[in-house]
Amino acid sequence: MAGVPLLNGFLSKEMFFTEAVGGHDSAPMNVLLPVGAVVAGIFSVAYSVRFIHDVFFNGEPVGLPKTPHEPPRFMRLPVEVLVLLCVLVGLFPALVIGPLLAVGAQAALFGGPYAPLPTYKLAIWHGFNLPLAMSMAATAGGVLLYFGLQRRVNLHRLVRLPAGSAAAGARHSSSSPRPS
Repeated sequence: MAGVPLLNGFLSKEMFFTEAVGGHDSAPMNVLLPVGAVVAGIFSVAYSVRFIHDVFFNGEPVGLPKTPHEPPRFMRLPVEVLVLLCVLVGLFPALVIGPLLAVGAQAALFGGPYAPLPTYKLAIWHGFNLPLAMSMAATAGGVLLYFGLQRRVNLHRLVRLPAGSAAAGARHSSSSPRPS
């Protein structure tokens, strides 16, 4: 989701930014769409960094009734397959996902199955261009946003536990802060 280079998210983010900077009919849209896309990218990077930081680099969990353990192999296998696919699509997009993307795009076209596909390029590198600069700005902005908020605001105190069943509601009020 953060659009990290060499993974499939980077490819989709670059395509998103390319479309955002494409020529639009109105001059305000030529500015508003790219700026909005970068802001959306910043938030996407920020929540991805929060997830990765909190899960992998925020120390051992505290205050849990049981100590967590690694899942058995059969539970990790589907995630490992997805990670492998993300890397393969990121490294070899035209080969791995190109034919499937062409079928999906063809099905979405109004001209039917024989309508010509619009031109697009599935590649890991499109050169130094505006979408790449937007991607770098979104990545840097998202990292800065997360760590800036982390220093100034206890993000875990902002999240409230959902009110569950009556029994859970009696134990945990929905207005009580989540343990940090």
